[in-house]
Parts: sequence; C-alpha cells; structure tokens
Amino acid sequence: MAAGRADRLRTPTMKSLDHFVHMVRDLETARQTWSRLGFHVRPAARHIEFGSSNAVVIFERTYNELLWLEHCTAPALVDPYMPRLTAGEGLAHVSLTADSLAAERQRLEGLGHAVGVEGNARRAVTMPDGRDDETDSSFLYNWQPARPFNSLFFSEHRKPDQIFIPGYVDHANGARDVTRLVWLSADPGSDLGYFRDSWGQEPESVGEDGFVFRGARGDLSEVLTSHAVRARYGALAGAADPGTVGGYPVAMHFRVSDPDATRGFLAGAGVEVADLEHGIGVAAADACGAVLVFEPLSA
Repeated sequence: MAAGRADRLRTPTMKSLDHFVHMVRDLETARQTWSRLGFHVRPAARHIEFGSSNAVVIFERTYNELLWLEHCTAPALVDPYMPRLTAGEGLAHVSLTADSLAAERQRLEGLGHAVGVEGNARRAVTMPDGRDDETDSSFLYNWQPARPFNSLFFSEHRKPDQIFIPGYVDHANGARDVTRLVWLSADPGSDLGYFRDSWGQEPESVGEDGFVFRGARGDLSEVLTSHAVRARYGALAGAADPGTVGGYPVAMHFRVSDPDATRGFLAGAGVEVADLEHGIGVAAADACGAVLVFEPLSA
C-alpha cells in the first residue's frame, strides 16, 4: 500500500465490534424466539427520530438489535435494507465503534468513499432501578455498493451507560459477549479493501477462503466464501448462498464460561444443537436467520 494512503487509513483508536442490525419480520415473534434460546431480550422500543422499533440483546460490550422497520418514516433508512429482508430474516449490517463520526467521515472521504446517511437512533430505555432514561447514539453509514450487506457502519455513544447496561447482560444460556462475527461473501477478495478502509488497519490474515480482522478486544470479523461457511457450519447455515445480494453476515460467536450448562439449557428448551470444532451451534432457522455458536472462554 502506498505510504500516503496508509497514513490516511489509520485511525487514532483501534476499533471493535459495536452492535449488529438483525432484520426481523415480526418483532414480538423474534423476541420470543431469542428468549427461548436463553437470551435476556429487552422490551420493544421505538426510535424517536424514525419510528422504527427494536428489541435489543445486551452483552458486556456489544449488543444485537432485533430491528423492525414497519413504521419507519425515513425511506433513506428503510429502502437499503429491503433486499435483505426479501431474502429472509437475518443479520444485515454491522457497526464498529467510533470516537467521532465527524472524524470517521473525514477519514473515509479522504480514502475516496461516498459516505452516506448520518443520524441519531435515540430510544427510551428503562434502567434496572426502574428509572426512565433515553439513549443518545449516532450512526454513520458507508454502504458498500457491490455487496451492501457486507457493509460496516459506525456508532458513537454519548451515553454508553444507557446502552451497555450491566443489569441486563445476564443470559440464561451463559452468553457473555460476541467474540466473532462471520460474513458470507461471493467474493471475499473484493470485500477486502472496503473492510481495510472501514477498520482503519490491516487484516490479521488473508487466505483463499477469506480474511480476518481483529478488534481492540480481540474480537474477530471474518469474511468467508460459501464453501468455507458450509465447511465450518454445515447444515446450520442453510443453503449458505450469497444469492442476488452477494453476501451477508451469517454467524455470531459467543463466549460462555460453562459450555455444558449452555448445552443443558438449550436441550431443556427443546433447541437442537450441533457439535462444532470449538463449541456448539444453533441453526440459523432457529435464531431468526443467524447461526449462533457458543464457545468456551479458552476457544
């Protein structure tokens, strides 16, 4: 890489996975599905600026956002997501941490990106002590045109204590945080430059099956071919076909302290699991379109 571009690429603070936009067709059904899997799912909340609704699953430093767009009043936000929902429920967009959205915009525009929508995703939240509060989080989109659902965006939380709430991070299945997010891609090599620019750093590894970036917490972002996804997850990932959208986030990995307890909880809930190389997996069909993998802390 040329020295000038390398200098513009770098970010002052190493990034990490922040949260995940998980498209669902019915929010209450999705809440029930994820509750059955042993997650503490927060009640539905409405985005004050846009009218869309979500129900979040909060972990120590990330969260999964079950998102319902039925009443969203902002077409610029709704329209880009529709092809993903047409293809089926599932993960559609992944956020990285950001200290300053203004700095990210300047950096990305300097790298030649046509940076997109910026807004505030405020919503009401009830704190564990019963007090009503409100989040104050802004986002910055930068869609990747060729494979829009292999895109990253950026979040700036001005009130992080209203996002990552310790009283809501205990889950019956033992999940503590997301350690790995995996995308399926029709062409990982063509995604690499975009991911490099978004992360503001070089990948940890690149191979014939895809590539991996490592965040500040040790969290992994991995983009893989269909063949590699099928080899790792088998039938859990369904067809694992990038289809007309070209790719999408396919799997979330969680760390758990006691995998046997996790297995026991899921069995008691009537959820089928599969043994994988480093943990146990739940099929995408049983988790609103995303493969879930529970791994021990040592994995």
